[in-house]
Amino acid sequence: MPEVEATPTYFIEVLLAVFALAVGIWFVRSSQSSLPRQGYLDPAITPTMAILLAASTLFLGVLGAWVGMTQVPIDREGTLFETAWISAGAMLAQIPVLMAYATLRKRCGSRNITQVALIGYIVFVPLALATASVFHIFLAKLGVEPFEIVGHKTLTLLLEGELDSSAWVVILCATIGAGITEEVFYRGLLLPTFVALFNRKTAWGAIIATSILFACMHAEVATYSAMAGLFVLSLGLCWARVKSSGVLAPIVIHIVFNAMNIAIVYSTTL
Repeated sequence: MPEVEATPTYFIEVLLAVFALAVGIWFVRSSQSSLPRQGYLDPAITPTMAILLAASTLFLGVLGAWVGMTQVPIDREGTLFETAWISAGAMLAQIPVLMAYATLRKRCGSRNITQVALIGYIVFVPLALATASVFHIFLAKLGVEPFEIVGHKTLTLLLEGELDSSAWVVILCATIGAGITEEVFYRGLLLPTFVALFNRKTAWGAIIATSILFACMHAEVATYSAMAGLFVLSLGLCWARVKSSGVLAPIVIHIVFNAMNIAIVYSTTL
C-alpha cells in the first residue's frame, strides 16, 4: 500500500482557539470591556511631561544598550552573552525615568490590582496565543513563515544556548525588566498621552493606537504572527491599565506572560 502522509490536526491550537473565543465572549457580555471615561489618568503627569519622559526612556535605553554592546568581543556577537549585556545595559540606564515616574505617581493609587490582573491574564493571554497561532498557520501555509519557528529572537537564543549566567541575565531582563520598563513606557506614559490627544469618550481608540505601536516596536525581534499576538496582548495590558488606574496590574500580566513563554521554550528541551 502507498504510504499516506499524516495530516496535522492542530488539536492544541483548536482547543486554545475555542477557549479564547469562550473567554472573549464572556469578557464582552459581562461588561468587562466597559472602561471609565475619566479618573484613570495621572493628574501629576501632563501629556507634555509624559512625552518628555518617554523620549528620555528611549534615549537612555539606546545609550545603555550601546554601552553594553561595547563590552562584547567580536567572537561573541549574536550570542546570549551579547544579548545579556545589551539588555542589562538598556534596563539599568532607564532606572532614572522609572524613579521619576514612581515619584510623580506617588499620590495616584491603583484599584483592584489582583482582580484586574487575573481577569486580564485569563482573557487576553489565551486570545493573544490563539491569534498568534492562527496567523502562524496561515502565514506558514503561504510560505511567509516556516512551520517550525520560535516567535521571538530572544526565545530562540535561549533555546539554542546554555542555561548559564548570561541566560539568567536575559531571563531576568525579559521578565521583570521588560515587564516594568515596557509597561511604564507604553501603558504608563504613551497610553494616557494618546487618550488626551484623541480626546474621545472612550479609551479604546488610544488603546488600539498604543497596541499597534507596541506590536510594531517588536518587528526586529518577533515574527509577523507573534506581532499579531502581541497586539492582542497589548489590548489586554492597556485594558488592565485603565481598569486598575495604574501600571501594577499590567506589569504582573506582562511578567507572567513572558515567564510562561520562556518556561514553554525550556520545557521542549527536557
